[in-house]
Amino acid sequence: MRAPLYPPAPFLRLVAAATLLAWAAPLSAQGAEPSSGAIDAQVWSAISTTVVEHDLAGMAAAYYPDAVLVTTQGTMPIARALAGWGQSMEAMKRNGSRASVAFRFSLRQDGAETAFESGMFNYAVTDSAGATTRYIIPFEALLVRKDTRWLIVMERQFAAADEAAWSAMAR
Repeated sequence: MRAPLYPPAPFLRLVAAATLLAWAAPLSAQGAEPSSGAIDAQVWSAISTTVVEHDLAGMAAAYYPDAVLVTTQGTMPIARALAGWGQSMEAMKRNGSRASVAFRFSLRQDGAETAFESGMFNYAVTDSAGATTRYIIPFEALLVRKDTRWLIVMERQFAAADEAAWSAMAR
């Protein structure tokens, strides 16, 4: 009787289990790293402040100069997106509107030099009459650390979500 040309099933299960463990260990170690606090301070809190203050230059400082924005309509350089956001900021100032943004995360794979973060942001605009409109947008972001500064190199925004999805996301 000839030996089979393929390994026996128990051996394949052992190889599969070892492979999964080898991949899962590094990934599970990439939860909320100490770098998450620096990213929060330098990127997400900074963006929140710039939205409230209508500070386009401050917002631009959170992005790598050649960053890319990906939306449901396509891709564009962040410089073009910032130009549009700046026009909206100026219009809100003229109209007496206020804005704010809050972030929640479902996944944070933050390392010492690179990071991938996924979650939602809740962008709220309150007009001069006091009516508030909310835009809840699921998003993903890739970040790099340049010297001591964290910068977004890619931001991907998905189709809008609802209040229930926002409320269900961990804070």
